[in-house]
Amino acid sequence: MTDDSAAPAEPGDPSTAAGVDIGDPGAGASEHQHAHLPRLIPLWVAGVGLLVAVLMLLVVLVIARSVFSRSSVSAQKAEKEVVDQTGIATSTDDITHPPQRDIRIGTCESDGSSGARAAGTITNWTDTDSDYRVIVSFRNDADGTEFGSTSLTVDGVTAHRTSNWSTSVPTRPDVVFTCRVVSIDRWPAGSRPAG
Repeated sequence: MTDDSAAPAEPGDPSTAAGVDIGDPGAGASEHQHAHLPRLIPLWVAGVGLLVAVLMLLVVLVIARSVFSRSSVSAQKAEKEVVDQTGIATSTDDITHPPQRDIRIGTCESDGSSGARAAGTITNWTDTDSDYRVIVSFRNDADGTEFGSTSLTVDGVTAHRTSNWSTSVPTRPDVVFTCRVVSIDRWPAGSRPAG
């Protein structure tokens, strides 16, 4: 009988090198090398955790950027819609309570002599007492030609209250005319800029 243990290993056998049996690859490793393996696992877990945290932060930043850029566009769109609906311009940035929605014209008539008069109300829908500046245009009803314009201020309109306003121009043509608010601005009471 022959002893198989002395026979050379099959060629291509992964446990052999140049015909010599190398046995278990980890069998020759020292205990020092095996001691480092448990220390590497927490580092690997920490690295994966850090990577996940960075990815989450990037996702949050992308979402925040998207939301804030959309809200800016939405605010501009809302302001434009109010101007389109009312035909009244403003420099006041308030999409919650746009000042264009605060004013009403109740009267547009002859002033009893040669002029024209417009009157109405301002309701301050904000939570703060406010000052207003209003520009009213007087126009020929047939062709829209402006024959007069006035700027008026209404100061100290109490929050959630209504104040009356009126303005007039000294002359008017002998035609049917209209009165139109073309601009309104609102500021907290006492902080209205000069001019």
